Amino acid sequence: MLTNFFKIGIRNLLKQKGYSVIKIAGLAFGLAASIIIYLFIQEDLSYDTHHHNYPNIGRLLTIDNGEGVSSKLVGVTPPPLGAAAVAELPEVLNSARLSGGSRQDISYEDKSLKCDAYFRSESSLFEIFDFKIVDGQATGMLDEPNSAVITQTLARRIFGDENPVGKTIRLNQNTELHITAVAADLPKTSHIQFDLLRSMTPAQNEDGYRQFLESWQGISMFTYLLLDRPVDPSELNPKLQAISKKNNAVEFFFPVVQPLKDVHLHSKEILFESNSNKSDILNVYVLSTIAFLILLLAAVNFMNLVTARSAGRAKEVGVRKVIGAVRPQLVVQYLVESTLITFVSALLALMLVFAITPALNNIYQRFADPMVMLSTQHLLFLTTLVLVVGFVAGIYPAFVLSSFKPVVVVKGNFKNSNSGIRLRKALVVLQFTISIALMVGTGIVFQQMHFIYTADLGYNRDQVITIAQTGQSVQRATTFRNELARNTNVVSTGTASTRLGQQLGRTQIFPEGFSNETNIITSIMAVDENYLPTMSMTMSAGRNFSLSYDDSLSMLINEEMMRLLKWDEAIGKKISLQSGPNPTDLTAYTVVGVVKDFHFATIRHRLEPMLMLYNSDNPSLAIKIKADNASETIAFIEATWKQVNPGATFEYDFLDEQFANLYRNEQAFANMFTHFTVLALVIAGLGLFALSAFTAEQRKKEIGIRKVLGASNGTILVRLSAEFVQLIVISFGLASVLAYFVMDSWLNDFQYSIDIGPGIFVVAGLGSIVIALLTISFQALKAAWSNPVNALRSE
Repeated sequence: MLTNFFKIGIRNLLKQKGYSVIKIAGLAFGLAASIIIYLFIQEDLSYDTHHHNYPNIGRLLTIDNGEGVSSKLVGVTPPPLGAAAVAELPEVLNSARLSGGSRQDISYEDKSLKCDAYFRSESSLFEIFDFKIVDGQATGMLDEPNSAVITQTLARRIFGDENPVGKTIRLNQNTELHITAVAADLPKTSHIQFDLLRSMTPAQNEDGYRQFLESWQGISMFTYLLLDRPVDPSELNPKLQAISKKNNAVEFFFPVVQPLKDVHLHSKEILFESNSNKSDILNVYVLSTIAFLILLLAAVNFMNLVTARSAGRAKEVGVRKVIGAVRPQLVVQYLVESTLITFVSALLALMLVFAITPALNNIYQRFADPMVMLSTQHLLFLTTLVLVVGFVAGIYPAFVLSSFKPVVVVKGNFKNSNSGIRLRKALVVLQFTISIALMVGTGIVFQQMHFIYTADLGYNRDQVITIAQTGQSVQRATTFRNELARNTNVVSTGTASTRLGQQLGRTQIFPEGFSNETNIITSIMAVDENYLPTMSMTMSAGRNFSLSYDDSLSMLINEEMMRLLKWDEAIGKKISLQSGPNPTDLTAYTVVGVVKDFHFATIRHRLEPMLMLYNSDNPSLAIKIKADNASETIAFIEATWKQVNPGATFEYDFLDEQFANLYRNEQAFANMFTHFTVLALVIAGLGLFALSAFTAEQRKKEIGIRKVLGASNGTILVRLSAEFVQLIVISFGLASVLAYFVMDSWLNDFQYSIDIGPGIFVVAGLGSIVIALLTISFQALKAAWSNPVNALRSE
């Protein structure tokens, strides 16, 4: 019997080719979109799960309760905290530390290049995490001073086919590192990403670094713990804080632990961390909702088309009942047809997923792997999904079609029944509620991204080139800048300790008029006298650093610092900073200028008080160039760099491109949101196109009569369209409420965001009506232009 049901289903698909294509395409698009989103969600949820100690690994963080700090949670701790936890807490089995995370110059013989992620670490990192060693020492690889581990990719870049183990490379042209092991390239779903690890064991000439590793008076180390049980912050945090207090750490720094499973998706508020490609759990929720809505939209579209064509199959049902068919048989028949369509759609969807995912990975900068869908687990999941969607999409039409009474359907009464009409209206409202809500969401996402890219940051990033100077190139910075000044296309150059867009360091300050017991923490950076003019920053009071003065004990502050300290006048005031190992070792600096507020980090975080100290040569070089002949100017800068810094790798970036890269996750999310919204509109449009064709077919006699009585084509077009427009207006009201609350929650992730205004709702509402009218008008005009005689002659 099932074989017969399949044959009938295939015949019906072939008999109504146009509607079959629309039904299959709508479901295929919906399933493909949902599977692709599922792959992206799986990617986010799979971060760090390849470590067999995954549930027992914790990352140490610090709650910074300093008065000047708005972002309290930071990813760094006192350097000795991990070892102290191992020594004092029996449940802590091991600890590992990382510091750094920068790009550095490395060289071997006559070859030099940049490594992308340089850290100092210790051998225990490989005992806690499953980072595989493919060559060299399997244990103790970072025990000796200046020993190093490099990844396979970096090894190939430096040595080609040579075995790197035992060889020596130079770091920043002045430090020799001995390669003890080669690590396999790290999985892309690891939040830790390195290509060169240098031993954290201090060398003979690193007495200052040794003192740093033993100090409890600062927070600057990424620290991980391995426990003998799953990480429980509520149990471990009080013990960590007791250890910190026992060792006289800074009293307003409170260490806490974060389970490894939370690092990728629950770190949006954390600053000063090494967390590659971190995302946000809210994005996972939003994407899950979109996937569900698109799948629901596709299923609703299918239900709408099947019930709309129910009258066309009424006689078939009547005849089959007359010859003995019972209702359960008819229900199974239509469920088999529904499942058959869903199965064909699923095959097409899988083909789309494998074809499109690589391109989408490039667009969104993601790592989703469609091959996981071929695993037994996922094939079972997909089969279940097909059966569920097929059942849900077909159950109502099956019961509706199987309930026809032979006597009634022969008269053709069902096609105008209130139940069928109400159902189709409800489904159209649901379709366009989803579509309009997604349109509004897309508009708000892009308004926020436009706000980010055009917000006044307090500096000008256009035509600014940045170069990260390391090692001897920092010492030669003045010579390099003097050479650049010979080119008239170089407007100005300036240096700073940190490139704008990166989080600045923090320090405790002791302002004039405040007790030495103060716990005020603010951001700090060093700049030279040319940096502010190069970045087009402006002074609100006082002066900039200048070679006309001895600014070794001068300081600039921002306006937010004045608000924090409640100073009406800052010029001439003194702020002291700790300058030695003891808390009483203080150096006083005189405030000589107030800089207008600028966003030195991203606008995800609230602008904080900050200060600037003077230093003539700093690692981050900013070069302002003229827009004309930019390529020639860059070539001149490169040639000058190689002349001044022979053997050092030349790399530059435009500051506006670096700025855009800070928000690449948000931009990828915006693109993803847009693409899937367009797909939802296509699915809804397909359904509306088919439904309007059915409506026009059902009302062709009415149209014929109206034309005979003198109705114009325009009047008929309005009558056929008015019903759908009314339904879309209802959808608009429902969608507006839904979209407002969801997107308002999303905007709360930003410290600075747009206000949701009525404009985007009006545009989405009008846009949906225009899309609907364009979809409907083809069928409506076709009906209006048809010869009324043909309609009146039809049965």
